[in-house]
Amino acid sequence: MSDRIVKDQRQDARTQVHWRVEFTAPALSQNVIHESSKLEDYSSSGACFLTMSDVRVGMQVVLHISIPVRIARPLVFRGEVVRVDENADVGRMFKAAAVRWLPTPKRGSAPGLRTAGSRTKSLSLNPEVAS
Repeated sequence: MSDRIVKDQRQDARTQVHWRVEFTAPALSQNVIHESSKLEDYSSSGACFLTMSDVRVGMQVVLHISIPVRIARPLVFRGEVVRVDENADVGRMFKAAAVRWLPTPKRGSAPGLRTAGSRTKSLSLNPEVAS
């Protein structure tokens, strides 16, 4: 797959991808949002993913990103929604949510990055390094 670098509303260059992502977030009611979707792009400062859920600017989310390399568990990032595009597709079925990575609460770790069910690991999401 050929990834494309895109420069848009973020200061950092985006890398366009089509990776599976699951995210969780507190819903406006007592429930929790849990949805499986597609990560559209990422950069060192954040990412953009598609959603059908009612996400809002300022909402904190946890993203479980499955990258196409042989590791046992998805990468886990915490982020804050900074933008929601209601018209992400022609049928207006999906919204595009842009998140800014939040720092990881654990000492000595990469910002916003750890693997599910394990200690914090340092791993680049750069496709050239991950391949």
